[in-house]
Amino acid sequence: MMTITAKLLGPAALLLAASLCSSQCLADYEQGDIIVRVGWGYVDPDDDSDWLQIDRTSELPDTRLYVDTGDSATFTGTWLFADHFGLGILAALPFEHDLEVAGLPDLDGGQLGRVDLGSIEHLPPTVTIQWFPVCQESWVQPYVGLGVNFTTFRDEKISDVANEYFHDVLDASSSASLHLDDSWGLAGELGIDIAFGPDSNWLVNAAVWYLDIDAEANISFRTFEGYRTRISTDVDIDPWVYSLGIGYKF
Repeated sequence: MMTITAKLLGPAALLLAASLCSSQCLADYEQGDIIVRVGWGYVDPDDDSDWLQIDRTSELPDTRLYVDTGDSATFTGTWLFADHFGLGILAALPFEHDLEVAGLPDLDGGQLGRVDLGSIEHLPPTVTIQWFPVCQESWVQPYVGLGVNFTTFRDEKISDVANEYFHDVLDASSSASLHLDDSWGLAGELGIDIAFGPDSNWLVNAAVWYLDIDAEANISFRTFEGYRTRISTDVDIDPWVYSLGIGYKF
């Protein structure tokens, strides 16, 4: 898997080239400025997972968990604590993702394809140190950031299809529950602010983040024999997050 730095290097070069070609000006991006932005974000997981395990003893070969895309409103802010350097914050309304699982054994001894497992919501607050490389007076301000992401999961749900499977194949006597652990990881970002005009503090923003999100997923249910069964796997969600929005510089 490529590192965050390597994945951001190509787009960063393109943004730098575009900004350096600009000669128009607006109010300086300088120490003490605050930029707030509101937009819409699209989360595209670069997901992978280990084989699923039952009660941490029996592996289910060739099984894996899939995390589908999601979108929601995003809110970002930058405080320039020095010329060319800022503290960036990413927040959002909850992103919802459908989950699928593949490779589960069926009643005939074969393996199922991808089937609906359920859904989750997550919140990905992220803090970065941002670098604005061009002159303070440029009306086009690209930036690169590196920091830390914390992701918390909520409203985890198991689908009716999955509950029926657990009942028929794994002897479940109750509906299953799903839980994903919180995640801490590195975050990289690449963005650009473009002013509406030479004298305007209003701007349009485009940004992309790469978030290192690794979590343990656990499915549990009670069997007819009275035992508690748990199915678990480590899943790497590692999404690209793309957003487009508007902002204002104070």
